[in-house]
Amino acid sequence: MPTVTMSERKKHIIITGASKGFGRDLSVHLAESGTVLHLVARSDMSDQVHELEARGAEVHTWRQDLTLTGELNDFVAGIAATISSQDTAYLGLVNNAGMIDPVGPAGKYDYQDYKKNLEINFVAPLLLAHAFIHHFQAWSPVKRVVMISSGAAGKPYHGWSHYCSTKAGVDMFVRTICIEQEKQRYPVEIMAFNPGRIGTDMQKTIRETSEEDFPMVHDFIAAYKEGKIGDSSEIAGGLARLMMAEFFPFGEVLSKRDL
Repeated sequence: MPTVTMSERKKHIIITGASKGFGRDLSVHLAESGTVLHLVARSDMSDQVHELEARGAEVHTWRQDLTLTGELNDFVAGIAATISSQDTAYLGLVNNAGMIDPVGPAGKYDYQDYKKNLEINFVAPLLLAHAFIHHFQAWSPVKRVVMISSGAAGKPYHGWSHYCSTKAGVDMFVRTICIEQEKQRYPVEIMAFNPGRIGTDMQKTIRETSEEDFPMVHDFIAAYKEGKIGDSSEIAGGLARLMMAEFFPFGEVLSKRDL
């Protein structure tokens, strides 16, 4: 049986929320020969696939509703079944999918809307990380998980009770997993990353929120008009380099200022 050299081994990276915004930008910066991108979204990604393949990457698209949390372990198992441990040098997971709605005081809007916020921002990323660890723990390749966080994890905002709480939970999850993994023979390295205010649809949604629901809306509008919104592609490029660097900030919560 022929052996596989390191240069022939592949890097497999799973990205949720990959069809637009920061997730799409990150996929572009990670696309290169030898990389297999597993893009997770509910929308069509045909144009994106062509762009990434032109950069040399192998691309697989996966349609999965992340609110169907009972399906997520089997979903990751399905991806794992397409990957061979013998020709893999790197396994990555980026939990990027997120949502800000509903914005407003707790109890004001429909229960199901709040439930969806919790599922997308907290339950799904934690369960995906759990499934990733479960399926790949015994594998020897480099394994890294990035949880997309927010400055809201450490600061309360009127109208963002669910969003702030979920991001704070994500940060604590990262710190806890670090403690659990640091003595493993083949550890899964994990970090949280706060990209800050960047030019994505989420920021547009925030700027369109009423002052009643989000009193700080004018601060976000002013930041946009004054050009204080970060460039999504530039920040995604910095994260991509960090993901592939020899040193990985295991267990840390970083922001764009740390790139």
